[in-house]
Amino acid sequence: MPNPSVPHQETSAPAPSAGVVRLFDADGGAHDAAFEGWRLALDGLFDVSRPRDGAEPFRGGIVAHDFGEAVVTDTHAGSQRFRRDGRTIARGGLDHFLVQLYRQGGFDGEAEGRDMAVRPGDVCLFDLSRTMQTDAGRFRNVTLLLPRTLLAPLVDTPDDLHGLVLDGSSGPGRILAAHLQSLVAQGALIDPADAGPVLEGTAGLIAGCFRRAMALAGPTDGEAAQVVRHGVRDAVLGAMHRFIDANLTSPELTPEALMQRFHISRPTLYRLFESSGGVVAHIRARRLRHCFAAITDPAQAHRRLSDIAYDWGFTDDTAFARAFRRSFGLSPRDARRAALEARAVGHHDGTSRALPGGDPGLQRLIRQLRTA
Repeated sequence: MPNPSVPHQETSAPAPSAGVVRLFDADGGAHDAAFEGWRLALDGLFDVSRPRDGAEPFRGGIVAHDFGEAVVTDTHAGSQRFRRDGRTIARGGLDHFLVQLYRQGGFDGEAEGRDMAVRPGDVCLFDLSRTMQTDAGRFRNVTLLLPRTLLAPLVDTPDDLHGLVLDGSSGPGRILAAHLQSLVAQGALIDPADAGPVLEGTAGLIAGCFRRAMALAGPTDGEAAQVVRHGVRDAVLGAMHRFIDANLTSPELTPEALMQRFHISRPTLYRLFESSGGVVAHIRARRLRHCFAAITDPAQAHRRLSDIAYDWGFTDDTAFARAFRRSFGLSPRDARRAALEARAVGHHDGTSRALPGGDPGLQRLIRQLRTA
């Protein structure tokens, strides 16, 4: 049945180009081999598993378009669980946002405690530096992997993007859905070398369409609600986030320093950061994320873990290791090991294993995005 949320587009198939780099196709062949190929194709992006009662042959397909700094895919597959935990993040080495339009099917899930429900026509957004888990039924979606550097500067509070969902029946949802579909429909006509302006425009559209969803996701009670109603919450919070990120290495970065600099009361400060678990938790999470990036960076593999932690404001090795494991689900040492092992596999001979159902093109693109 046609999906009323996503208008059907009659488009002639574009002529193939070098930008169409990946076709995974498993159409119900050997059960185990087909899903194993799918799992390997998505390794570094998601850990995937099938329902325990999933006895039907696995069917799935991916067509990927190379946009240089970004990748757009048209994907369909059967029921499965998608997961990104600390180990997956370390293996993938991606610093991107993932934007998905579900043309058919959907999922229920969570993104670091934010519950999500996505239905046909909806558009969702994930920060690939953070954890998530979804349980999807049979689906077809369009997925855009967009560098953080293109999108984060366009919004005041990029941390609020993770796990947001745009209703497919809303104006912004329909506009963004149509644009994502056009990237797939015409992606084969775009040379990766010419994709830069297209990606910049796409990032601007995503930021604009998600702006109201970000505002609605923030706190709405007490004095902080007055900030929201007067239309300046995003500006104030954005300025605070920028100040925090610029001073993460300083021991003088405290709630009192923020109150004094931004002339707000303690209750307002804590309400503004309520969705992050409080301002102290937000600062600690930002420091941990920088530590994670440094620990999994091959260029910093020679540095002691304690030195990296100290650089970002952690003075107690035991407390740091405990907070790291609580946040990412593995120890700092295991995160470094996972990152180094993933890169060793990807670069040992410049090739990838042949995958059941298709070639290793998506893996090549993921390795390319790591170094873009």
